[in-house]
Formats: sequence, C-alpha cells, structure tokens
Amino acid sequence: MPVTKLFLIGNLTVPSNWIAIIIAFIIAYSVIRLRLGKKQATLFSDAIFYVIIIWKLSVILTDFSIVIRAPISIVYFNGGIFGFCLGLVFVAGRIWFEWIKGRVDVKSLVALFTGAVTMQAVFQVMMVLLNRGSLVAGIGTAVIFIVVAIFVWMSFDETGNHMMMTALLFMAAHVFVATIQPKGLLNPPLLITTSIGLFFIAIFKLTSGQTERGSEIE
Repeated sequence: MPVTKLFLIGNLTVPSNWIAIIIAFIIAYSVIRLRLGKKQATLFSDAIFYVIIIWKLSVILTDFSIVIRAPISIVYFNGGIFGFCLGLVFVAGRIWFEWIKGRVDVKSLVALFTGAVTMQAVFQVMMVLLNRGSLVAGIGTAVIFIVVAIFVWMSFDETGNHMMMTALLFMAAHVFVATIQPKGLLNPPLLITTSIGLFFIAIFKLTSGQTERGSEIE
C-alpha cells in the first residue's frame, strides 16, 4: 500500500512506512524469540540490523555531494530502494558464507525465512491500517498476508522440507496482492519479497541436495 499519511512523534515527522517497519520487526522478533529461542531471534535481529545500517549509510553513495555539504543529512536521509537492496545483498552474502562454513544450520535458515515472511506480512497489514486506500485492496492485502504467515508458521520444519514450495507460495501471494494494489507489480515491497524468496529457494535447493547425497552415501 502506498504511503498516504505522516505522523508527528514529538518534533519528528515520521512516514507511515517507518512505523510499519518498526512494528513489523518487533512482532517478528518477538514471535521468533518465543517460538524458536534466543539464538534464532538474535540471528534474525542481526540480519535486520545490517540491512537498516547499510540502507541508511548508502546515502553516502546515492547523494554524496549532499552528505559532503551537510554530514548530518545521514541522520535524515537514506539510500532509498537501492540502499535497501544493497543491504539485502550484503545480508544474503553473509548468510551464504556462514552456511558454507557450517556456522548456520538448516533450522536457522528456516527461522530466517519465517522471520522474513512474518515481517513482510505484518508490514503489509500495518500499511493497510495506517494509510488511506481502496477498501477492497486493503482487505485483500491483509487477509492474504495473514493467511500466508499463519501457513508458514504452521508448516515450520527444522529440516527445511517443503521450504522451497513455501517460498514460491510467499512470492506468488505477493504477486497476486500487488495486482490489486495501486502501484501494481512495480512496487519495492514486491521486489524485496521476490529477492528474499529466490535467495531462500536457492539455498534450500542446495541444502536439499546435500541431504540427498548424504543419504546415498550412508
């Protein structure tokens, strides 16, 4: 859903999507902490931290001249969708490296994916609640993302079985939602969902392949 409202918090004017992101993170982190434990919640929060830091600091790349003239602008501006994608790429690379080194197990990968789905679902629902828009699009968006999030949690499997199919469902659901939203398929959240889905499909595919080879050897 597009941003249609700004909120005044103290002397700071905050767009609705910032509030939605904060609430989405708090809920996703809390659910992971309660269901899966501190280790998985910390792994998820670290990933989000890196994305946000890179997103904020990437303004140095996107608006270097402004930052040079007014360094304090780093506090107020960010690198936009480019910076956010840069953060996702960094986190994906870091997770991949840690997985190759054996420092991240399949359960942690499933927890990260489930956290990403939860955060996206809560973000979408909050954007519906915080902004003005079509009633049909709002209800459709909220219902579909809530159902997807519940399904992902209900199908949670530490072995990673069926995660590729779940990732495809996650992407397909967002594509459908995008068709009933004002910006259609050309919106940043859909790009983020697609990137996350494809990354986890790739890594779960490799994980599944390793498991099958291990079974054949035995």
